[in-house]
Amino acid sequence: MRTEVDIVIGKRLSQARRLAGLTLRELAERLGWPYTTLGNYESGRRSLPVTRLYAIAAALGRTPSALLVDTPEAAALVDVIASDPERAIQIHFVLETLESDMPKAPEEDAAG
Repeated sequence: MRTEVDIVIGKRLSQARRLAGLTLRELAERLGWPYTTLGNYESGRRSLPVTRLYAIAAALGRTPSALLVDTPEAAALVDVIASDPERAIQIHFVLETLESDMPKAPEEDAAG
């Protein structure tokens, strides 16, 4: 049964494949799958099992989680964070800093 999630994930897979410069047939060949199977995942006609998500990610040189986020920019960040623990710590620090309350400017003396 085709669901909205299957369609969204399929579009993300298709986009990641195209960004990698691969045709449907080329990626299917790397995976050792019939191209129709991959096409069914990309179109959302079939639900993508997690084991297949991992296989596709590996064939594209990506992390599986990068194929699940909304934008290519977010996917690139996920790949960087997953592949470089030091960079992950740096990004975490920056995000924590952005989330903390900024010090308030001193109020001007109203009596003055």
